[in-house]
Amino acid sequence: MRNNITHLKLKLINMKKLILYFLTLIVSPSLFAQTVSFNPKVSKSQGPSTFYQLDAKSNFTNNTTDSVFEWEVIEISSSRPEWEFGLCDPGNCLVNLKVGSKAEFTLAPGKTGEFKGDFVLNEKSGNGSGKVVCYVKNNPSIRDTVEFILNAWITSVKETVVNRELNLFPNPAKDRLVVKYQGTSREPVSMEIYNVLGSKVKSFNHGGLETDINISDLQKGIYFIRFKEGSKTISKSFSKSE
Repeated sequence: MRNNITHLKLKLINMKKLILYFLTLIVSPSLFAQTVSFNPKVSKSQGPSTFYQLDAKSNFTNNTTDSVFEWEVIEISSSRPEWEFGLCDPGNCLVNLKVGSKAEFTLAPGKTGEFKGDFVLNEKSGNGSGKVVCYVKNNPSIRDTVEFILNAWITSVKETVVNRELNLFPNPAKDRLVVKYQGTSREPVSMEIYNVLGSKVKSFNHGGLETDINISDLQKGIYFIRFKEGSKTISKSFSKSE
């Protein structure tokens, strides 16, 4: 009889261990998968200084059981004091932020929301970056950091050293664009055409006085011809019509 009781106790103990083991398997994901993450952790963007603002984006994923978060600006670097840093989280958009600026937002467990860091350019070219840390409001040790890096190039006449002999015609142009420019060197000048999003859409070499460019493959819109000659950066816009 005593042996049977002892054997029954052992079975109960083993059963409890087995139940605890399975409970651990079930509960462990919520215990050990408490993370937040940015993707990408470094987000870059660029465009001409004629943009009102430039922005870069990153996705923030909540792999915790919490839903209340806080972010803080931990670093702002800019070659232009006129630039203003702003940030949009999944619930707010704030402007003219400084190091130490904070905001709170909510994001449900298992969900992903977008962060957007931007600089208001104030028509000035340059480069800048903003670094932000985001964490669980009630547990700041669960955190991740994202950095937004932005670059704006010269397009403003006020900033550009303009050669008065640079002309584009007709403007607007439909299928053909004539570039008229008398450079200081007899060597061909490498020129590039960019759209308003900052993407290079065409490049060509300009030699002599005039170069005829086929632009029939470009979509309707505003474009910029940009090139360097010596220490000068020259940029001029033109319109592509249908």
